[in-house]
Amino acid sequence: MNPLVIRENLLPHKGERVMVKVYGMRNKTDKFIGTLKEIYPQIFTVELADSIRSFSYSELISKDVEITFI
Repeated sequence: MNPLVIRENLLPHKGERVMVKVYGMRNKTDKFIGTLKEIYPQIFTVELADSIRSFSYSELISKDVEITFI
């Protein structure tokens, strides 16, 4: 999948609640629930209760990050 296509798919969901799963090394998985805050050409940001995390579209393509709309 192309990063431009992913960005276009995320744009209508700006401001919605999302769950983000980040798959790390040694089967470690981190889950975050927040709001899809900003969508930039190379990254998108998710606002959590106490911080803002940024993720790249390449992380979605490589399946290192998974995003679910809730």
